[in-house]
Order: sequence, then structure tokens, then C-alpha cells
Amino acid sequence: MIEIQNITIDKKELLDKYFKIQCIESSEFTFSNVFMWRKSYNIKYAIVNDLLVVFGGKTAQFATFPIGDTSCADKVQAAVVEILNYFEKTNQTAMIRMCSEESVELLHKLFPEKFIITEDVNMFDYVYSIPELISLVGKKFHQKRNHINKFKSLYNYEYRKITTENLKDCMELFNRWCDLRTGDDIDVLEGKEAFNDFIANLAQLNDVRGGGIYVDNKLVAFSFGEPLCAHTVVIHFEVADTEYQGAFPMINQQFLENEWSGYDFVNREEDMGLEGLRRAKRSYNPIRMTKKFVATEISPHHLV
Repeated sequence: MIEIQNITIDKKELLDKYFKIQCIESSEFTFSNVFMWRKSYNIKYAIVNDLLVVFGGKTAQFATFPIGDTSCADKVQAAVVEILNYFEKTNQTAMIRMCSEESVELLHKLFPEKFIITEDVNMFDYVYSIPELISLVGKKFHQKRNHINKFKSLYNYEYRKITTENLKDCMELFNRWCDLRTGDDIDVLEGKEAFNDFIANLAQLNDVRGGGIYVDNKLVAFSFGEPLCAHTVVIHFEVADTEYQGAFPMINQQFLENEWSGYDFVNREEDMGLEGLRRAKRSYNPIRMTKKFVATEISPHHLV
């Protein structure tokens, strides 16, 4: 029987070992992500046949496709069988989420006609070229350049790294930002809880970097991110005071230029199906989407 465990900060080294074995571009697959959202989405984990499986779900429970060294098909197959048996024993229909195109292909091969596969469109990640978002060259970035030039002309600004010395500034700006978003289709309380956990444990989340834009010694925008794999970083939080014209494009460009210029791509996560967020993410001209799929078991029965 699968032994599902709570995610605690001391499990970072263990989970990182599996996350970093192969490059998975899904934004969910960092320890920081599963740790800070563990309460909101009931996220837990299990080691199954020496592969990591993340469990979660607000209502219906799901598992992720096994994470780690998946080069051996037999090893993956045995892990998936254990996942299916777990769902059967707990009287649930097995749902495997955040599948990549490669894992879907493997599921079809190992378990023909066992799953219904659907695209999880609202959870597709937006991936951008870091050199493009730093230079902003070309007609497609004309509007972003204008916003940044406007910001530079209006304000006496300075880029600063986020350290323990100015974390309080981030908390204050984040709380003000949340107070203005009560009408949005997002759960502000969940966001606050995740951010508070993230900030409180930032010293242990040692892959994370933060940067902020100060205007006349006041923080007006900040961003936090970390490596997702060797060539890609992921942005966990990006917050700006919109009373300062161009603050969002400014922190986007400055954070990448100052912290991540040695990487090729940036994953700015999904839009969750929110139209305003979708427009904002598309406006930065993604070069591709990281597709995610849901595999739902067709006819549950015990597998041995």
C-alpha cells in the first residue's frame, strides 16, 4: 500500500533529488511550489517504486505521473499499477494529472485503452525566451518597451536584490496588492497563506532568488523565481503597484536581466482560465506552451 506523507520543509533535499533527475518544464515540479501550496491543495507525496508521486486535490484526489528516473518502462509501469491499486482501495477513480506529452505516450503504450486522456488547457504553462524579454527587440515588444521607457522617464528607480533585510517590504506590498484583488476570480486568502509560508521559509528554499524595483526608496514591484531545470527558470510571484506606470513590465525585464541572464527560458506558469491573466501572459509573446494532460482511468479494477 502506498504510504502518503506530509510535505514539510525538511523534505526538500529528498524531493529535490527526484525533481532534478530529469528536466520537467511543468511549473509545479519544484519543492517550493508543492511546499507553499500544500495547504490550499492538500498536496502530499509518496515514494513509489523509487519514483516520486505527488498527490493533491481540493475535492477529487489526483496523483501525478511518476517523477524521477523514468527511463525504465517496467519501473514506471510498476509505479502506475501501485497508483491505480491505491485509488481502487480508497474507492476513487484514478486521476493522473500534470502528464506531459511524453508521459501520455508512455501511458498509452503501457496501459492501452486504460485511460481517457484530456488536455488540461487552463493549466498550460507559458514559456518565453529570456534573451527576448531582456532585450525587448522588435515590433512585437513595442508596447512593453514604451511602458518601460515611460517608467524610466517618470521615476527615480533602483533595482535591488531581495534579502532578509527587505523581506518586510515585500510583505507590505503583497498585502496591499491582495487588498485590491478581492473582486478577482482568485482566492486571495490562499495566495496570502502560500506567500507567507514561502517567505517564512525562504532561507531553506535556497534555490530561490528575489528582486525588487524601488522608487525613491519605496518598493513598488518584486519578483521571485528559481531554476526549473538546467536551461529554464520559473517565476513563482510577481507583484507590482499599478499606480506606478509600467511597474509590471519593468520588474519582468529587470529581474530576468539581473538574476537569470544565464538561462534560456522562463516559465511564467499558467493562466488558470482567467481571461485577464491570459491576456497579460500572451502580451509577453510566449515562444511555446508547456502542455499538461489529465489521464482518467476508464474501468477501475485491481491490477497485480
